[in-house]
Amino acid sequence: MSTLLSEEDLSDFISPALVCTKPTRVDEEPDSVDSNGEYVVGKEIETAQKVTITLSDCLACSGCITSSEEIMLQRQSHTVFLKDMEELQEKRLAVTISPQCRVNMAMYYGLTVQEFDLCFMNFFKIRFNAKYVMGLQIGRNISIQNSIDSVIQWKSQLKANDDHRPRLSGICPGFVIYTEKTKGELVPLLVNIKSPQQITGKLLKAQNPNLYHLCVMACFDKKLEASRPDSVGEVDCVITPKEFLSMLDEIKEPNLKKYLPNTHTANILSLYQELSPLGWDAKLNWSTNMGGSSGGWAYQYVRAMQSLNPDTEIVVLPGRNSNIKEYRLLDNITKKTVASSAELSGFRNIQNLVRNLNQNGKSPRRRVAILKKRGKLNKSENSHNITAISPMSNDNNSLVADPYKTDYIEVNASPGGCINGGGLITISSGKSQRKEETMKLEKMYYESLSMVDPLLPLSSPSHDNSYCYEFHAIESSKDIVTVGSKW
Repeated sequence: MSTLLSEEDLSDFISPALVCTKPTRVDEEPDSVDSNGEYVVGKEIETAQKVTITLSDCLACSGCITSSEEIMLQRQSHTVFLKDMEELQEKRLAVTISPQCRVNMAMYYGLTVQEFDLCFMNFFKIRFNAKYVMGLQIGRNISIQNSIDSVIQWKSQLKANDDHRPRLSGICPGFVIYTEKTKGELVPLLVNIKSPQQITGKLLKAQNPNLYHLCVMACFDKKLEASRPDSVGEVDCVITPKEFLSMLDEIKEPNLKKYLPNTHTANILSLYQELSPLGWDAKLNWSTNMGGSSGGWAYQYVRAMQSLNPDTEIVVLPGRNSNIKEYRLLDNITKKTVASSAELSGFRNIQNLVRNLNQNGKSPRRRVAILKKRGKLNKSENSHNITAISPMSNDNNSLVADPYKTDYIEVNASPGGCINGGGLITISSGKSQRKEETMKLEKMYYESLSMVDPLLPLSSPSHDNSYCYEFHAIESSKDIVTVGSKW
């Protein structure tokens, strides 16, 4: 007697989906690749040689994921959140939101960031009886401090024959997923410190295990981060601003502005305190820090090294495109590099990064040419006495950004970083308009959020140092399914 093969008999299966985003035929366009074999950012509309990737170009919005990951993503949605709120009556709600989402939704609603914060807090307090509603800065401070300590310790123990390739941040889940699945040889370079999202969740659950933790984040890949085996329980659900709007429509709450309290009569500070855990600094939680708008890990590393090396100066070097920036700490007397870090984002730049690091840190000989002149640094950098080295000047050739030779690289999958996350609300449709919108968001980020020093010791809440992931290379999986432009 024969038996029929069914889905239940399989360990996994290919589910129906949209056409795979990986191309089956690509015509070579050599013009988008320079003489060093590196992709030229800015020519993404042209196609280069066919490459094998796991996620699509931005890594943070669409591509191929495993069916087990698809199940995880299905557990991370606004519909699941609403269902959980009905069924889990015994749990109290804690909501955290990233600063990029706050700026994005403030711009969408035509509010100041503080006005949006008040609407957001009041909405969850009144509609869902939330116990806590807060930002992520305390978690970010801990993440930055632990990451810096890890890199400094590695640098101090380096020997001549050791691997001198830069350490890579493990904060962006899109980049981590890509590295673990397709670039296993780079996994040892990842700094295994958890993100603000997960650290904040761990702190909250340590104080009150009976909390339901909802995160509003700029990127869809944060859902997969919350579902990692070494992160289970820290975050119950992750949604994006786009999904937040869908949730408002579903529950018939089209006007978030109605939750804005009368600032003439309401004690605004009391609302911040009321919705913060006991002993936590409410003002600190809703702040941000200097550095890039994705979090500033790279900049804060060089700042920390400057505190250990007096009589030095931080210079900012523009890269070959707008999604690369290097921070270099120079000795004021010898002009030698004491420490350095870089911000790098976008899949094309990640491809170049992988190519360089796979050569054991020996970058191909590159031209030291005059780079395309870039605009001025943002206000936040100029206000902290950071020197910008103009690419049009006749400075020493060594003062040209080279992220592959730095100590530490803050990597983000989305071009431009978290301020351009795939889950943010897009007001403009065209590519040029979208880029202009992102620049406005970044300007608003620096001008509207209060700045704090993430290197200062935290008096509260109490925390330990067990905020580490266990990164590892993942064998090629056969349970690939495809998703479209949305998870």
